[in-house]
Amino acid sequence: MRKWGEMHPALRAVLVGVVACAAILAAGLILGGTLEDAVANAAFYALMIGGGVFFMTTRFPTDAAKPDEPGKFVIFLRFPDSSPGSLSSTWQMGVASPGPGRIDFQPTVHGELIASGRSKALTGLRATEFPPRKANRQDAKQEVPLDFHVISLNSDAGVIDIAAGPATLQNLQRVVLTPS
Repeated sequence: MRKWGEMHPALRAVLVGVVACAAILAAGLILGGTLEDAVANAAFYALMIGGGVFFMTTRFPTDAAKPDEPGKFVIFLRFPDSSPGSLSSTWQMGVASPGPGRIDFQPTVHGELIASGRSKALTGLRATEFPPRKANRQDAKQEVPLDFHVISLNSDAGVIDIAAGPATLQNLQRVVLTPS
């Protein structure tokens, strides 16, 4: 069912809206409300819930953004230990080209893989003692999908956080943290 929902986000939103409408309509009638009030409430909340589901599932298609070249990965990057007032809590989407102890990061436009901004070479990458964690709501506010995982790495420029899909993170760790 989940795979079908990923292939048809609009139909999934309609299905969720219909189920929400039926449940809210039944609850309104069982609680003794008038038919008009129950129908109005059910229609309103069904549209709100269905619309929310649709926009949440189409906001960032995780499978659509894949680079054309092998050995390049779509990731999100941030520098959590930057000075206050800087971009320490802001995630930047881009394409990573990993190598032993190094990642070349090219920022891109969200949703498309068009380069925007200056490329960064992150060198001297080493593992930290922190285990990978799942992206949370604060990360999702900046377009990081909730099914992504986040790792922290030490670099010559300080600690960096990288968010990507679990398979992508495993590949990055394998390439970057393997001695040359």
